[in-house]
Amino acid sequence: MALNGIDIASYQTGIDLAKVPCDFAIVKATEGVSYVNPAWGAQIGGAARAGKLLGAYHYASGGNAIAEADYFLTTFNPYKGKAIPVLDWESGGNKAWGNGAWVRQWVNRVHERTGIWPLVYVQSSAISQIPADVRKTCGLWVVQYANYTPTGYQSTPWNEGAYSCAMRQYTSSGKLDGWNGSLDLNKFYGDRAAWQAYATGGKTTTTKPTTTTSDLIEGVISDMKATHILFQYSGAICVANVLAGTWRAFHDPEDQKDTLNVLRQSGAKVVEWGALRGKPGQNKVENPDAFGIRIDK
Repeated sequence: MALNGIDIASYQTGIDLAKVPCDFAIVKATEGVSYVNPAWGAQIGGAARAGKLLGAYHYASGGNAIAEADYFLTTFNPYKGKAIPVLDWESGGNKAWGNGAWVRQWVNRVHERTGIWPLVYVQSSAISQIPADVRKTCGLWVVQYANYTPTGYQSTPWNEGAYSCAMRQYTSSGKLDGWNGSLDLNKFYGDRAAWQAYATGGKTTTTKPTTTTSDLIEGVISDMKATHILFQYSGAICVANVLAGTWRAFHDPEDQKDTLNVLRQSGAKVVEWGALRGKPGQNKVENPDAFGIRIDK
């Protein structure tokens, strides 16, 4: 079983992923400690709305590995457990190129903060730069092209099987319906469940049955554009993801602010719980699970 998909960055600004045939879309999120893809919100949000499997990558600039991991997670955080985190390890603009210890620091930091091991993107000739312990815990996304001839998806890319990897990028000259430019095309060696296992760190994504007669569901029906609900529970500000049926509590004010900013920049509509019920400011709830929102473990 295999899946076909694309990876995109600001070069594909304006792409409509509902029109492009792909099982998954991996979106550039950040680079270094000062760059966020300006199309990130629209692209990852569009992929989610189109029902695509999700991934998000950080392009290494080779500065402080911990700082770069933390910078990536600030943007990636709203999609934790929903998208596969990825380190893009390339030579261009990368001061640490050739330093496998940098890769280890970055992936360990992401795992420490999320419980999820990232994928590592690397060219086939540089696989040896990735330490053996990282290759053991993190799937490799290997890039190797036979040529630059325009092509659609390939079931058996050139040199397939020459090395072990979770995913293969075999062209940057991909041509697919729904987009006039070139696309990177990829083959993922697994099914949707395998993809989700990478995204969640192997944790189940099964949700508890929702109480569809609850106040929350009725409130969302009254405002179908609401994608996230802001509420208070046990002294913390919480955000519920309506579509995923999950909620998260924030105890760090900066984490709260960053997450809400990212959500709003991505086009999400965050609505207060009280406002949905016609009672602005009255955002306290007694039990989130009682109105159909589960806790992510």
